[in-house]
Amino acid sequence: MRHYWGYRINVDEISFFRSEVDNYRLRQGWGWDPRQDLRNLSLDEGARRNLAIFNKVKKGDILLIPRLPTWEEVAIIEAIDDFSSGYDFRIDESRGDYGHIFPAKLLKSFTRNNENISGNIRASIKNISRFWNMDQLGLEIEELIRQPHEILGDDITFEKRFKNSLTDSFQESFDARKFSRILYEKMTRNFRNEEWEYALVEGLGKIFPPPMTVQRVGGISEVMHGTDILIKIPGLLSYQYGIAIQIKDYEGVVGKAPLDQLNKADSYWGSNAENLKIIDKILIVIKANSDNNEWLLEQAGDIKIVFAKELMELLDRIGKMMIGIPYE
Repeated sequence: MRHYWGYRINVDEISFFRSEVDNYRLRQGWGWDPRQDLRNLSLDEGARRNLAIFNKVKKGDILLIPRLPTWEEVAIIEAIDDFSSGYDFRIDESRGDYGHIFPAKLLKSFTRNNENISGNIRASIKNISRFWNMDQLGLEIEELIRQPHEILGDDITFEKRFKNSLTDSFQESFDARKFSRILYEKMTRNFRNEEWEYALVEGLGKIFPPPMTVQRVGGISEVMHGTDILIKIPGLLSYQYGIAIQIKDYEGVVGKAPLDQLNKADSYWGSNAENLKIIDKILIVIKANSDNNEWLLEQAGDIKIVFAKELMELLDRIGKMMIGIPYE
């Protein structure tokens, strides 16, 4: 029995991913260093994000990929080998990234808002994760595969074709890497310590819009909960879920103290009158990198650590959303 997956690409490189799929190569990011080869047991945090793809996708599985082969479409891709055995690592020389290569072929594509596509599928492809399971939609996806192309693409109007051309042209001319690097450099130059908290509250509010809330909770009480920024997500009935974030303007080797501080978040917010359950804890270290902090990753437990390169990716996303550049 095959499985079904959602999979995201870097939408700054749609034309590149499209040309690679034409040659049976499905690329993925965080592959800019040979040490990030997924067959290597010593991986940085960014590369580990791709291990689920490497381990779980088997020959014959189906992947739905939004924004491929064009901005308005979703590709239906079939794995032509187990990803773990058919995997290759080859960094694209012109881009210096996307070294992870999985064996796959394009079956067909459909337009995102096509009324012939089930609401469940249209809702699932809005998932912001890099990789997620869609097995519960397997029967509906199989029905898609059986449909003729004119049914799947019959709502590609002149306006949408124009938008596809416009978006492709923008993505090809916009230097996303330069934007990301300059934004990070300017912020690290202009912000210090708690100023990062205010800046990220503003930016994360774009990713987590109402009814979710993003608030700065640092200050005197931080010693009790180790949280600088708290994201609240409404749950059923009177419960809420929370993401606790701690920010450290550190560089070089990072000590274990931030982990100890952030681990207080579960008990503090769990006993708080707001009926808040912490579902994620994130430590952001502004200027440090993973290469010389492997031991910290080993000590992190259920805390996710965002190092400088991952922060650059987050700022890139926030920056584009704030100035109206297409991201998702």
